[in-house]
Amino acid sequence: MLQEAETSSYLIRFQATRAKVTYKQPGKHGICETQPNVEDYAGYVSLDNKTNMFFWYFAARDDPKNKPMTLCVPSTSKHLFAANVDVSWLNGGPGSDSLIGLFLENGPCNVTEDLKTQWNPYSWNEVSNVLYLSQPVGVGFSYESTADGSYDNSTGGVNSASNDDPEGRWAQVDPDRTNTTEIAAEGAWHIIQALLGVAEDSGDTRLSNRTFNLWTQQYGGHYGPTFYRYFNDQNNAIWNGSTSGYPMTMETLGIISGLIDERVQTPYYPEFATNNTYGIKAVNDTIYKFMKQAYSKPGGCRAQLDECAAGLAADPTDRDTYRFCSTAATSCYNFVEEPYYDYSGRAPQDIRQLAADFKLPTYYLDFLALPSTQDALGVRINYTATNPNITLAFTRTGDAAYPYFKADLETLLRAGVRVVLSHGDADYVANWLGGEAVALALDHRFAAASYAPFVVDGVERGEKEEVISQQIDGRVARAKEGSPSGTISVRGTEGILVPRSAAV
Repeated sequence: MLQEAETSSYLIRFQATRAKVTYKQPGKHGICETQPNVEDYAGYVSLDNKTNMFFWYFAARDDPKNKPMTLCVPSTSKHLFAANVDVSWLNGGPGSDSLIGLFLENGPCNVTEDLKTQWNPYSWNEVSNVLYLSQPVGVGFSYESTADGSYDNSTGGVNSASNDDPEGRWAQVDPDRTNTTEIAAEGAWHIIQALLGVAEDSGDTRLSNRTFNLWTQQYGGHYGPTFYRYFNDQNNAIWNGSTSGYPMTMETLGIISGLIDERVQTPYYPEFATNNTYGIKAVNDTIYKFMKQAYSKPGGCRAQLDECAAGLAADPTDRDTYRFCSTAATSCYNFVEEPYYDYSGRAPQDIRQLAADFKLPTYYLDFLALPSTQDALGVRINYTATNPNITLAFTRTGDAAYPYFKADLETLLRAGVRVVLSHGDADYVANWLGGEAVALALDHRFAAASYAPFVVDGVERGEKEEVISQQIDGRVARAKEGSPSGTISVRGTEGILVPRSAAV
């Protein structure tokens, strides 16, 4: 078993992967998960001199040895913070940290106005062991190296001291080391393997249950399918003896309001802006027509996405392919998606609200800057919620336009992985019209399923084909499902639908 050291931190070396893991137990310092006998660990996995990835692991509140492990990758939307944080570079997607989801959505605690943590009875560790990673390296508390000075909010760089920018010690990173979803998946796999190795090497049985789930959102429509497919590939390699490691039982992939396939989902931006669940006409006819034409015209968004796909099929590493895909992603965003943000005046994640009124609490940012918090977590650098350098690196490769993610979902379905797709029906960014279109476009029997009553806690909430053991706490308007090892697609009325027991 892992035992508390005399010092304030713990250290175990796992030689097989040349990984070093250092960690503390924040809950014992009154941070976040403070329930008696519920373990949590926060710290770093260091794979080499340039990879120091922060993690925060929460054991299940009941019977953790027999509960699965759920990796939460809540990759946030471009516009999550635009209305209430005075740093406009927080544009999310690749480069956003999972601790955002921990404190705002599904973690064991949230942060109050007086910068104290408040216990969350609906945390996902009610039903699962939960792991949050600050990935890729360069976001959250993860780093390659560090630098002292003032953080430039617009570039993610560290400059000499300034009165205008926050000072401190900040993460430094070469963003091009991790500039595609595929590369990020490989890095996450090695981190998880190192943590499993530590438990194995120390004789700790609390991670003996290797059942594994992954839940993510928004740009996680890219992360989720590729991470899970990569993990499954590595599992197969372990089983056939071509590599060594710790295999996991791949159970459920959940994607909340996912941006999965640009070509399938992008045409639904103008449609949702004018013909949505709530009858709100967010843009006028002129803007609507402009958005539609920008997608379908010769040389427009759709044509550029096709050029990107053709380039990837010919040579996925060619610089021209990166340029084609980057141009396609930028064009689709600027001319098809963005006019809503420019002209509607409505919140990106809740069309029912005005953008000026859409606010989320950000007390956790100040909480993570407290010396007492950083000491309890075992970190010595300032927190970076979103790193624009990482976002820019993904933009340069055109990762958002890649066509692989739908195919990865189909591969997982054929392998028997349970896939859950859920969408809030007020969300524009990853609207349910596009989400349903992706679900129906999958090469899977889900497309032929009919709609039928969907029951949650004995109450009919909407429609689906069959009731399965997995329950989702949300006001569901419409859903359908193929089988427990197939796909369930859920539409709820919240902008971001957070399942209460989704980690089961």
